[in-house]
Amino acid sequence: MAAKIGNAVQGIVIGIVAAVVLLLVGVALGPTVLEAAAQINITALASVPMGSVIVLLATYIGFFYYLGIVLGAIAMIWATVQKNK
Repeated sequence: MAAKIGNAVQGIVIGIVAAVVLLLVGVALGPTVLEAAAQINITALASVPMGSVIVLLATYIGFFYYLGIVLGAIAMIWATVQKNK
């Protein structure tokens, strides 16, 4: 019985640590992603079909990147807790 509880606690701790590491690495790489998105401009995409749409989506890259990182960490924590119930 004690081994089962210990394994459950260990699984939860490892899952939460993995989620926190994902969150921290994602936040640390955030400025790099934003800098790369900032280099997308309309003049370089003038001859590309739907270039204005690409530029519009580039303005949302930061939001979707951070949203994905946070939701990914939440999903990892939720899956870990559900697995070790």
